[in-house]
Amino acid sequence: MEIHQLTYFVAVAETGSFTRAAEHCSVAQPSLSQQIMKLEQELGEPLFDRLPRRTVLTEAGRMLLPRARAILAELQDIKHELNLDVEEGRGVLSVGFIPTVAPFVLPRVVRRFSRDFPLATLSVHEDLTEVLVQDLADGKLDVAITSLPIHNKLIRTQELLTEPLLVASPRGHDLVNRASLHVKELNDFPFIALSEVHCLGEQVQSFCYQEDLDLQIVCHTSQLSTVQNCIAMGLGVSLVPHALAVSDTSERISYRALSDSAPQRKIAAATHAERRQSFLTGKFIEMVSEEYPSAGQSQ
Repeated sequence: MEIHQLTYFVAVAETGSFTRAAEHCSVAQPSLSQQIMKLEQELGEPLFDRLPRRTVLTEAGRMLLPRARAILAELQDIKHELNLDVEEGRGVLSVGFIPTVAPFVLPRVVRRFSRDFPLATLSVHEDLTEVLVQDLADGKLDVAITSLPIHNKLIRTQELLTEPLLVASPRGHDLVNRASLHVKELNDFPFIALSEVHCLGEQVQSFCYQEDLDLQIVCHTSQLSTVQNCIAMGLGVSLVPHALAVSDTSERISYRALSDSAPQRKIAAATHAERRQSFLTGKFIEMVSEEYPSAGQSQ
């Protein structure tokens, strides 16, 4: 028994005509008649007496009619309630952030999302890119906010913004007073490096390799906050995301762009290539794009 068969059955019962029922359902009459016949065969009972001028219900048809109407009404209620759930932002959303992005945008986005969609359940996971990509591929996450590139055919990426990388140095450092800052000058100072387990650390390493730099690395750390603290204490300089400069209120660090080069990273929303993007996923991605520290960025 199929839903469209019940729809056709109710239409014939209410119009008293196969022809008018077919017109009402926007289907060819032979097709409608065939489906009614299949329904009768499945139930083992004729549902209509086909009279010369009118089609009338049999006893079995009269018994089926209220049940068919109830089933169709229930389906309409389900559709209506699902639409309401979408409009009201009901549902569960599981999101991921890489550690070098989360501190700058996650708190604001979570607060805004909770305010705009109080009926939704938000689950947040912070981890390295490779873990988030695997969780996306396994269907454990709906979306991950990470940086490009991502090389996985199961993952679809949507670039949200391009973020400059700035030279961070202690206040009062020799770099602060220079009229311009050239990339090769980074070789002259102790360098605080973020571990390559982070995509940001890998991107900085790649940039330095392309520029043929021979850095004096005095510290390797797995936390961006440690990089920041080491710089503030005068232990060295580093390349850090623009968002770190925007969020830093300590006034202990100076942030400058290189005058002859423009290192950067691309922030993206990653989703499973074969999954349909939900309403909540789309709204969450919009919020990340809008709430990420905006100064100095380009779309």
